Amino acid sequence: MTPLALSPPRSTPEPDLSSIPQDAATIPSLAAPQALTVCLYINKQANAGPYLERRKVQQLPEHFGPERPSAVLQQAVQACIDCAHQQKLVFSLVKQGYGGEMVSVSASFDGKQHLRSLPVVNSMGYVLRFLAKLCRSLLCDDLFSHQPFPRGTGTPKDTPETQEGRIESGD
Repeated sequence: MTPLALSPPRSTPEPDLSSIPQDAATIPSLAAPQALTVCLYINKQANAGPYLERRKVQQLPEHFGPERPSAVLQQAVQACIDCAHQQKLVFSLVKQGYGGEMVSVSASFDGKQHLRSLPVVNSMGYVLRFLAKLCRSLLCDDLFSHQPFPRGTGTPKDTPETQEGRIESGD
């Protein structure tokens, strides 16, 4: 018997990837987890209600963020306290949080500085729900939104998305 001639196994050459740009999107091992950032817009034309000073609300920045949700919540709640006629009253309406990444707000009353930790948050939805409850208690409507407020009108464009993301006092 004649031995069969063995040819070397055929293999497909590896493609040359040197000309393709490589980044975290094309190389999963390089992708570092990105922290969620959110932006919260302030309606300076909103009804400030009986507990917030309208003049101080109008001096707030156009938005808080982009930052982590917990940082944006802290900035918004602190702004409400800072804009209050009586910090003690607004401070008493802030729900205490426990555990996890702690951020706190402060108020000065009765001759002392008081601190309160806020709940840990990880989504814009939670930030909006927390602030909606606070704004209902403060009787100020439409103060915050995840959408920019058109200049001069005081309300975001009325789309189903913005209706859900707008904070109103009525319920």
